[in-house]
Amino acid sequence: MQRSVTHTDFVLERRFKASPARVFHAWADPDAKRRWSDCHAETGATEYSLDFRTGGQETYRATLADGTRMTVDKTFLEIVPDARIIFAYAMTANGRSLSASLVTVEFHADGDGTRLLLTEQLAYLDGHEDRDERRRGTEEGLDRLELDLQEGLPKA
Repeated sequence: MQRSVTHTDFVLERRFKASPARVFHAWADPDAKRRWSDCHAETGATEYSLDFRTGGQETYRATLADGTRMTVDKTFLEIVPDARIIFAYAMTANGRSLSASLVTVEFHADGDGTRLLLTEQLAYLDGHEDRDERRRGTEEGLDRLELDLQEGLPKA
């Protein structure tokens, strides 16, 4: 197999009608995070854990409808309550490494709400590339986060 790495990035900006503390809590609380962040919501996770602290891990395992076994392993590099989360993650499908990413999520007070800025820097491995899908999946997760916040996520 020919080994290769290609790089790309994307930036998403969203405004939520909730305080930075409430939006941040949705990333920090395992039950809340699992409700909105599953990138393959149609199948659901077969394994999920969240240790939300600097140096902590988040793991996600799922089997997709076509039988593909997906894994996502995250490490939290920096957590500043109500302000910033930085994490790195690796993604595999059926044991094949697909990508490694660095993600920065910023929470900014914006009037009576929060402006969230998410930047993902990706390294795609050995010919894999799904930037549009990855971006769309992240956008769908943020859409579910907005709905979850509207439905009354407990205040942090």
